[in-house]
Amino acid sequence: MRKLVDAIFLLSAALIIFSCITRAASPKAEPKFLVSGSIKQTISYCGGGPPPQKILNSFNTPKGIAFGKLFVKKGIINSEGTPVIDTIKADAKGNFSIYLPAGNYCLVEEWKSKPFKLPSNNVNQSVDSACFRSLYNSPDFTLNIHDKGINDVNIVFHRTCPYNQPCIAYRGPLPQ
Repeated sequence: MRKLVDAIFLLSAALIIFSCITRAASPKAEPKFLVSGSIKQTISYCGGGPPPQKILNSFNTPKGIAFGKLFVKKGIINSEGTPVIDTIKADAKGNFSIYLPAGNYCLVEEWKSKPFKLPSNNVNQSVDSACFRSLYNSPDFTLNIHDKGINDVNIVFHRTCPYNQPCIAYRGPLPQ
């Protein structure tokens, strides 16, 4: 009987020690904080004769980007090798919410989430490669999350005309 009690005691002690070691070795989940807001855009008027001022003003009023996406990377610079850790997905009105641990993050559009690719020069355009690389490396938006969430993040993009893109000198025909 004594051997059975000793065996149970040793087995219990081994289980307790094993669970303590396992608990100490397993990483604790970082607390995540709510970040919510909207993704909006304004657009440039791109062609033809100028419309009435009321219509021109509507182009400059930010409107939600339905089902817009932004890609989340750690840090404040969009380095090519930095992986995307999460994706912000807006609803039909451009509103979003996401949970992230404390830290610094850069948010980028889809083209900046992929490996760098310089557009080609052609008869209609010349690309400034240093400018385009700098544009790629710059975040579209940064977040600094401390020990609480962030509400009402307002991300506004301005969409320019196809013939007036940053870092690209366009020489082709303009729209009517």
